Amino acid sequence: MKNKSRIIFFIVGILLILSSRSKAEENNFIPINTTQEMQNLFQKSNYKNYILEKDQTYPTILIKNFPTDFGQTITKEEQQKLFFMALIPLIRKVNEEILNEKKIIYYLEHKLSENTLDSTDEIIIEDLAVKYDISTKMQGYRRYAILLKQLKLRANVIPPSLLLSMAAINTNWGKGKFLAPSNNLYRELNWYTNEGLKPEDETEDTSYRIKIYPSLYASIKDYALKLNSNVDYTEFRNMRKVQEENNQQISGRFLIPYLIFANDIPNYAGLLDYTITYHNLDTVDKIATKRP
Repeated sequence: MKNKSRIIFFIVGILLILSSRSKAEENNFIPINTTQEMQNLFQKSNYKNYILEKDQTYPTILIKNFPTDFGQTITKEEQQKLFFMALIPLIRKVNEEILNEKKIIYYLEHKLSENTLDSTDEIIIEDLAVKYDISTKMQGYRRYAILLKQLKLRANVIPPSLLLSMAAINTNWGKGKFLAPSNNLYRELNWYTNEGLKPEDETEDTSYRIKIYPSLYASIKDYALKLNSNVDYTEFRNMRKVQEENNQQISGRFLIPYLIFANDIPNYAGLLDYTITYHNLDTVDKIATKRP
């Protein structure tokens, strides 16, 4: 029993360290002033393409922002390649953090099955339930069984192909006017507040602002949590679970039909499918979801 308690405290301690480190890293992301600066950074790390050659791994280059001149001094093809290269390491970081949480959830479920949950465990479960927007009126054993079941469904990776293609469509491949001042890759909004960036050329509706994030990483992390918690994406999460239970690669293309509420852009699903197919992002799903 003592050994099991030590294990859970060790894992929780590791996660707390990772969480604090994640917050601290907001100050350590690399600010980018020009497209040439981004290219030079990648070249120094021998990072040549978003689709890796055999035995290659993605570098841990975590850029903070896209430069204001992004796409102006390079070809369209180079712009699109750099766009993916910049975001993949950040997406991998977000998914790695989600998987760390998933480890804790499975371990706590194991403790529940052995009737060994303690007050510390219960606090962790309650905090995660708040984060992933889960609630129940049940108490005791049934409460934690329900919360953990839902947490297992929600705390899971988001296919990089989806996060990449969604960001490309929403920001015009990093050239959207709102991106540089907001770091907002998915055009997430604040409603009925003056907090955020006022949309340009959108005078009919003044009830919203574009969210401002401290980094691209923060934008990806926030949107991944939305997909993993918002009621609109219940089917998305259910079908992701089906893939996982069938020991299949979690595929962005397979999950596209279950994202009908993700955007009101006409034929959004078709645009996602085309982007994933044309740029061979299925390959990125296979490589970038592997743990480093």
